[in-house]
Amino acid sequence: MDNWLTAGEGLVAASISVVGVLFTASANRRAQYDRVLTLVAESGSQPLADDRHVIGLRFEPQPKLTSSKGRVLSNDEIAALFRVLWYFERADALFKSWRPVVCSKRITRAQALLLDSIGPTANIWAKYIRQPMVNADAGPVGTDGSDEGLTDLSDQYLDFRPSCRPDA
Repeated sequence: MDNWLTAGEGLVAASISVVGVLFTASANRRAQYDRVLTLVAESGSQPLADDRHVIGLRFEPQPKLTSSKGRVLSNDEIAALFRVLWYFERADALFKSWRPVVCSKRITRAQALLLDSIGPTANIWAKYIRQPMVNADAGPVGTDGSDEGLTDLSDQYLDFRPSCRPDA
């Protein structure tokens, strides 16, 4: 009888820890989804939405806004550009933080949700920043280093959704 009682206690203890692990994993996944939704909502809220509007208008194909050296940006437009790039840098850091330790090439569900949510936008902005840009004094506006989060998210999105590639 003691053996059965000990075995029963062991099974109860083991099942409690399994339930705890499953609950923790479920709560972590829900928290990851909530972080994606918050990040996506931030892109449509002020002040980021205003920044995207201000600098996005400058990048749309309007030949009258370009000089022979590139798109001429005011100081406010340059500041808006770097705030948008900072947003994508934070989104890329979030994406990378969810990378699994084992099988790091695998995309988790939260990463897939993030890519599906902001990947198309990252892809558009990656095309925008490839255009040459100059400030009001005709000096070049360099985004090297500041655009790594954006280009990484765009590349990840195109790898995740190959049908979205321009050559597909």
